[in-house]
Amino acid sequence: MQKVKILKGYVNSISLKELKKNLLNTINNNKNGYVCVSSVHSNIEAYKNSEFKNAYNSADFVLPDGRPLYWVLKILGYKDTEHLRGEFVTRNLIDLAAENNFAIGFFGGRKDSLNKCVINLQKKHPKLKIPFKYTLNDYEFKNILSENNESILDQINSSNIKVLFVGLGCPKQELWMHKNKNKLKCICIGIGAAIDFISGDKYSAPLWIQKIGLEWFIRLITEPKRLFWRYLTTNILFIILIFLQLTGLKKFE
Repeated sequence: MQKVKILKGYVNSISLKELKKNLLNTINNNKNGYVCVSSVHSNIEAYKNSEFKNAYNSADFVLPDGRPLYWVLKILGYKDTEHLRGEFVTRNLIDLAAENNFAIGFFGGRKDSLNKCVINLQKKHPKLKIPFKYTLNDYEFKNILSENNESILDQINSSNIKVLFVGLGCPKQELWMHKNKNKLKCICIGIGAAIDFISGDKYSAPLWIQKIGLEWFIRLITEPKRLFWRYLTTNILFIILIFLQLTGLKKFE
């Protein structure tokens, strides 16, 4: 479960089995913490933004969600690492919650999408406990990092959930988890758009597309206005910077 430096951010070489074992141990010992699910976007955000880098690198685990991060870990010699996509991790940890009878919650996402997500999960796991789900209005979403969150935090803690899936998107979810980690009595996991995938509102690319690293292209086709500029800038920058790191031409602090 070693943390490996990729540019300025650290990413764990970890398997799903190791992650589940660690989270169960954390839950059984009534500890808290947070997990980042890292794409190229968030890794580049850590490169550019020192506040975000601190939140990213302070996480208990940073999972290689982006296929390029998984490939870099393999190139660096971490042969046993696994590609842990946000949706894949979310579904498996929900299975874990159902098997071990602990409650989960959701924070973020659109209201209709979250409702469909919960319905789909409870069809699969009728006894799954989801006592907390919270979607933000436009004002709350815009100001979630600057406003006092005590009311929301109290609701989360009083719900007695063990895992909170945070779907605020990067960089908000990582910054929010870092800011509130010591005020919460649960494990937080930043899951990005996983709520939309589980609800069926977004198309999840076939496994073979994921394995060849073209899931980003499928998402670009489905959301061109939102993702075109992000992918153009972050993907090209990542390719250039990781080439410099792997060849030893530049060191990143």
